[in-house]
Amino acid sequence: MPAVLWAATLFVLSAQSTLPKVGPQFHNIDKVHHLIAYAILGVLVTFALRRAHNLPLPKAALLAILIASAYGATDEFHQRFVPNRSCDVWDWTADTLGASIAATAFYTYESRRSTKTNR
Repeated sequence: MPAVLWAATLFVLSAQSTLPKVGPQFHNIDKVHHLIAYAILGVLVTFALRRAHNLPLPKAALLAILIASAYGATDEFHQRFVPNRSCDVWDWTADTLGASIAATAFYTYESRRSTKTNR
């Protein structure tokens, strides 16, 4: 459920014509925002797939990256229809990179944790 709620939050934010400025402002700050937002989605989806569907960790992480990337692509397409927003391949790239980093970190953490538990 947390992954679905976060995806809905991203959809609502994407439907806004303007977003409030958060944190320090610099060139391409929006790419950082995309990376962080989709990193959160990547972790939540990996966790959900692992727990709800009992997928092996490598499959859960890879599938989470694919799901988050696909969701990012649909989100960018959706923004084409929102005034003052645009469809940007670099935003989608940041989405995919964020999900990839987070799912890989989750995979690494869980792998090491289970190795320590099995000793």
